[in-house]
Amino acid sequence: MMNRCLSIAAIAAGLTTAYSADPQEVWEQAVQAKGGRERLHSVHSLAIYMKPAPVNLAGPPANWLCAFPDRYFEYSRVDTGNRAMVVDGTAGRAAMDETGRPRHARQLSSSEQDQLVLNQLVFLLESAWLQPQPVEVRHNVLVVEAAGRTYKLFLNGAGLPERVLSLPMPSEKRKAIYDYRLQRYRESQGVQLPMRVASISDKSEEVWDVDYEIDAKFNPKMFERMPDLADGPEPWRKR
Repeated sequence: MMNRCLSIAAIAAGLTTAYSADPQEVWEQAVQAKGGRERLHSVHSLAIYMKPAPVNLAGPPANWLCAFPDRYFEYSRVDTGNRAMVVDGTAGRAAMDETGRPRHARQLSSSEQDQLVLNQLVFLLESAWLQPQPVEVRHNVLVVEAAGRTYKLFLNGAGLPERVLSLPMPSEKRKAIYDYRLQRYRESQGVQLPMRVASISDKSEEVWDVDYEIDAKFNPKMFERMPDLADGPEPWRKR
């Protein structure tokens, strides 16, 4: 009877600790687990090479170049063939070349603006340009605010995010706007990065095995030009 009482007390104490944890302290631990603030803030670009994972819901091949804080390039397989896209947040411009469609430029969509934030939050947590504000923690779920959105970070035993979930704004009717699952972390040049990434939406789930190149060198003029599929999946290497 005594042992049972002690076990119940221990569980209750654990629950109390989980509910009363300081969100800022949990955030600091997560940042440290990712590689530390100094290292994360020193990252200026990230090349992401996404290969279809050997699972039923494999995502299409894709290459990304994130030029922090407000530019990215995407080369991916789509239903009609291939697509190359450049996004420049400073210029408020997105341009695209897609198989079977004329090349065109337009203003950024809200999802592309969100992606500029997600590129930093999902892969770095914090950067020199984005410092999310922790607001609440329950068990292993840390709630943070970044660039006008609220996110739930589900942390694993090492303090690394295994899920990043974007909560809808009051005007948005969907249950979740963005949902990333992150697994198989590995250290790469001082930063812990997920080697398997899944993106889940209302209609689909796509899973990739991922490699990275931190501080990939790129030609900034790429973001000023119209994308061209003829340049291949890594046009940032072209001078």
